[in-house]
Amino acid sequence: MSTVMGGNMSENEKTINEIRKFNRFYTVSMGFLNSAYLDTEYSIVEMRILFEIKIREKCIQSDIAKLLHIDKSYLSRLIKRFYKSGLIEKDKSDEDKRVTYIALTPKGIEEAERLIYITNNQIRTKISGLSSAECNKLCDALNAVISILGKEE
Repeated sequence: MSTVMGGNMSENEKTINEIRKFNRFYTVSMGFLNSAYLDTEYSIVEMRILFEIKIREKCIQSDIAKLLHIDKSYLSRLIKRFYKSGLIEKDKSDEDKRVTYIALTPKGIEEAERLIYITNNQIRTKISGLSSAECNKLCDALNAVISILGKEE
C-alpha cells in the first residue's frame, strides 16, 4: 500500500512497529502469555473479569462483554464456571428477564482480593528498583498511552 489515510506512511509504520515491540515486551514481561497467570488457575482474561465484577459490585453480564470486548458466548462460559465454583452469584432482573445481574459471592470477593494482592506484588517487584523520578516518568508515559489511544473509547 503506497499511502495510508491520516498521515505519513513511514510515521505510521514506525508507530505500528513501536507499539508491537512494546506489546511483545510487556506481555512477556508481565507474564500475560502464561496459561496460568501468576501461578494461579486463572488466565489474564478470567482475572480481569473477576476484577471488573468486583469494582462494579453488581453488574449486567453483557456490560462486562462490551467493556472488555469479549465474545458474549465466551464470557457466558466463563461466568458459568465462576458460578459453579461459587465465585459469583447470578440474579435475573425483575424488570427484564433477559437481563442477568452478576456479583461476587463472599468467596469471590476473597478470591478477587487475593488475585489483586498477587498482581500488585508482581508489579511492586518489577518497579522496586526504580527511582522516584523513574516512577513518575513511567506513570506519565502510561497516562500518555491511555490519553492518546483511549480517545475512541
